[in-house]
Amino acid sequence: MLERIKPLLPYLGIVAFFILITFAYFSPVLEGRGLPQMDNTKAIGMAKELVDHEKETGERSMWTNSLFSGMPAYQIRGDSSANLFSYVNRYSRLGLPYTTVAIVFLYLVGFFILMRSMGFNHWLSVIGSVAFAFGSYNFIIIIAGHITKAYVIALMAPVVAGILYTYNKNKWGGALFTTVALGANIAYNHVQITYYLALLVMVLVIDRLVRAIKQNDLREFMHRTGLLVIAAVLAVLPNMTNLWTTWEYGQESIRGRSLLAEEKTEQRQRGLDPDYAFAWSYGKAETLTLLIPNFMGGASEPIGLKPELLDGIEDRISEEMISRGYNLGEQHGQFVGQLANEVAQQSQYWGSKPFTSGPVYAGAIVFFLFILGLFIYRGKEKWWLLAGTILSILLAWGKNLEWFNMLMFNYFPLYNKFRTVEMALVIASLTIPVMAILTLREVFNNPQIIREKSNQFLAAFGLSGGVALFFYLFPGILSYMNEFEMSSLMSQQASNPDQAFIYDILMREMQNARMALLKADAFRSLVFVALASASLWFFSGNKISAKYVIPGILILILVDLWGVDKRYLNNDDFVPARQMRALYTPNEADRIILEDDDPHFRVFNLRNPFNEVHTSYFHKSIGGYHGAKLQRYQDVIDYHLGDYMRQLSMSVQQSRNTEFIRPLLSHMPVLNMLNAKYIVAHPEMAPVLNPYAKGNAWLVENIHTVGSTLEELQAIASVDLADNAVVHMDFADILEQKTIGSGGGHIELIKERLDYLQYLSNTDSPTFAVFSEIYYTGGWRAFINGEEVPIIRANYLLRGLFVPAGNNTIEFRFEPVSYRYGKLISYISSILILLLVGLFFWKRDKFRTPNQEIID
Repeated sequence: MLERIKPLLPYLGIVAFFILITFAYFSPVLEGRGLPQMDNTKAIGMAKELVDHEKETGERSMWTNSLFSGMPAYQIRGDSSANLFSYVNRYSRLGLPYTTVAIVFLYLVGFFILMRSMGFNHWLSVIGSVAFAFGSYNFIIIIAGHITKAYVIALMAPVVAGILYTYNKNKWGGALFTTVALGANIAYNHVQITYYLALLVMVLVIDRLVRAIKQNDLREFMHRTGLLVIAAVLAVLPNMTNLWTTWEYGQESIRGRSLLAEEKTEQRQRGLDPDYAFAWSYGKAETLTLLIPNFMGGASEPIGLKPELLDGIEDRISEEMISRGYNLGEQHGQFVGQLANEVAQQSQYWGSKPFTSGPVYAGAIVFFLFILGLFIYRGKEKWWLLAGTILSILLAWGKNLEWFNMLMFNYFPLYNKFRTVEMALVIASLTIPVMAILTLREVFNNPQIIREKSNQFLAAFGLSGGVALFFYLFPGILSYMNEFEMSSLMSQQASNPDQAFIYDILMREMQNARMALLKADAFRSLVFVALASASLWFFSGNKISAKYVIPGILILILVDLWGVDKRYLNNDDFVPARQMRALYTPNEADRIILEDDDPHFRVFNLRNPFNEVHTSYFHKSIGGYHGAKLQRYQDVIDYHLGDYMRQLSMSVQQSRNTEFIRPLLSHMPVLNMLNAKYIVAHPEMAPVLNPYAKGNAWLVENIHTVGSTLEELQAIASVDLADNAVVHMDFADILEQKTIGSGGGHIELIKERLDYLQYLSNTDSPTFAVFSEIYYTGGWRAFINGEEVPIIRANYLLRGLFVPAGNNTIEFRFEPVSYRYGKLISYISSILILLLVGLFFWKRDKFRTPNQEIID
């Protein structure tokens, strides 16, 4: 028994070490403190209605009314109950804290698996795991609350491990492991990161194809690649519930087709707007943050948060002003203080992005080893790692390499569905540490290679430590101002020529502060590169033993990355547990609205309505926060709701009285058709009751038909929606078969669940009813007296029905085929994979294949 356990002891020790250093980093968790994470907090607000519904009914709804007047809930709180891989993910976290410790633990374990699959020993595997896990981006996304993104990044390395194992060793075991790793990766449902993983895999497969052709081994390559294709299919099938519904929803979201844009440009439009997609593009020079974290100033935080950057600023400003003949007497000191304060409020970051939470830093030592590996490593993994790194950087440059990225955007499958292209650097964040550890092994296996290739060693030092030294000695070569700041200051100088010197002072002090940040980190990176390179040099000369160099390199890498990570996620970010529980506290406006006995209405919050979820937590909101809202709803925001918000907000600011906005509401038909019963102008003031809200449903006397999307969108602001419904000619076939009378009647909502609505109508003649519910083709079905009837899109984004005369029971049911059959596929394929895993371990001797060397 002991002999069987003994081989596992090193692995158990390594897992314990990973847990230990992760808890050491997140030590406030041990004190019961929590980490407020913006996106995760918003996710809680978005999902509150869905969570409550499941508690009350025991069922999950795939529709929510809590944001944007109603939308599918697939990307908010999907159903993974039939997905085998969701259980794999749950148990692999070992019960560790989900939003902090478990993430970094899986960063470490996932990369360790990749290292071991490539044949590295335990020490080198641990060094690689630390080098990958503690990369700055991996921690920046944790504090931002990008939880699912972090988990998908953690599971990139195991997928690559399975693929390499399939090509290089046991093809059956490798393919089966790839199925599980890729399936678990997809199950966390961050499609963009999985897409970048697919690009890296594509590069790897092309590399193996070229190698197979050269070695005349194409048949074996095709066999192993075929197994990997089957593995990928098996990984996808249990995730079909999420993938199918996401794809279906994507067709009608802002990441799908825009009919309005197509009419304007007379060209077919697919995916996001390029300006939106490329807004967060990494600057070309900014790529040096891989080596020097503060090369572009770090995060978008005020300079004043680092008081040392402002040492002596008031004296310098005062001396400059006096030397130019500007001594303001008693007001001189106050004016100087104002200028110093203005500098303090400027951002430390000066790159090309609108703002940033921090840089992508690979680590000075890791970067040095990567460059060194390009010179001295000759193994078969070199070229796909290099190609993947280059591709990653080119994609991250986005609009800063427009010709290349617009080709990708326009022609590469699905690429135009994604935004924030700097995320592509997750590829480099994986490939750079892999190459770094390959380099270390090359050196440890053949220490003399450093002396034999001393020129290459010096070149690698020059391209890492030498670059850091250059920017430390000659920081003035950079401008330290982005284009927006420069043009803004220049325009102010032009408009105030008498005070132009003031703007010169502001510009110079901003540059000095940012220069100080760069110099400090350039020197820091130089020190780490020098220590690592010196260690390897002395090791190659038998001056230091490997038993000291290896743990020394591990400690240096950990200290380097840990120190940078703590700039962006540290103990001060944690708050007491009671504060975490009180993330959503009802304000005065909420309390008044919640007293309303009729919950069937919506709320319009004038404070940043389309980027907040506080309202969604407590009410059915006109606004909300989501990265992929319905395209038609976005059109209505752009053309109508955004203007309403500005008008109402301006009225409140000018009048200082919220009641003055009430008369304006009569001229806001789109807001009224969305049943916005309450308008919140200030959280601690009573909301404004909107007397013009149209309710849940109403009957109209006429149908106003339009022939284009733009006409449809414009008509809802000009046509009297109380008596008319605006309907596109897309529904002409139904309109021709129906007539409506002018008799009276009424319609009322009598039962409501998230995925079910029931109305009673009583009319003297056939009529047309408009429902204040969002039109969505992917699952809503309508029934009148038990018989299914077609739903017509009315008023650009609402539902409409032809209703017969008399008493009628009208029902809407959300029954998406994609969800129902996707779940069935998930069940069946999950069972199939379990059977295959059982078969493999039962017959594992028969599935063994001759091993190949994993690394040349």
